[in-house]
Amino acid sequence: MNPNQYYPNNSYFVSDDNLNFHAGSYPNYDQSFDSYSQPAQFNQPGASSWQPAPTTNFTGEEDEPPLLEELGIDLNKIIIRLMHSLDPTGKCGVVLGDYDVIGPIALYLTYTSLLLLAGGKLMFSYIYGLAVLTSVCMYGLLWAMTDSSEVTLTSTFSVLGYSFTPVVLVALLAVFVNLKNIFGAIIVLAAVVWSSMNAARVFVAMFGNSDQKYLMAYPCAIICGLYTLFILY
Repeated sequence: MNPNQYYPNNSYFVSDDNLNFHAGSYPNYDQSFDSYSQPAQFNQPGASSWQPAPTTNFTGEEDEPPLLEELGIDLNKIIIRLMHSLDPTGKCGVVLGDYDVIGPIALYLTYTSLLLLAGGKLMFSYIYGLAVLTSVCMYGLLWAMTDSSEVTLTSTFSVLGYSFTPVVLVALLAVFVNLKNIFGAIIVLAAVVWSSMNAARVFVAMFGNSDQKYLMAYPCAIICGLYTLFILY
């Protein structure tokens, strides 16, 4: 359709050249508005104060600490204390401080399980009750003898538990060999002496009086002897 046919003067049609906007014709015009009409300026540095929101770094499962570490269980320290308790000569020395109860509880659980396998004796409550009672009595004795900060109920339970390791080995032997004879009595006696000397060595190191080593070994031998009665009878 030809627009000149209906509008001969072309008064309603404006060429593209006349569509340009001239800011000078409008004195109140704010020229800063032009910066928003040019999208290319958003890509220029400093064109806008808008910054993207910082991303949050979410740690995955591979960044989480091991479960044993979260529970406060150090297997290396437990193994070291077990190795020290299995040294009859005492040349490995003693480990003081950072006493744990996980290792002793595991040893008591192992001991009761071996008694169940050896003679069908279900004595979990008796063993744990005896462990708590003897620890409290031994703590009272140590508290009366010294005022060392190393002597606590937790440390006493830990030392008695780890020194209990030779008796656990005898219980393991009882699963395969009958110890209700002279041979078994000798093995049990050796385990009692072994365990009591290990415990006495650590207790003496707690309050630094080596002259009381054999004095401390006596109650420890009584405690270990009580546990061996479950093996023989």
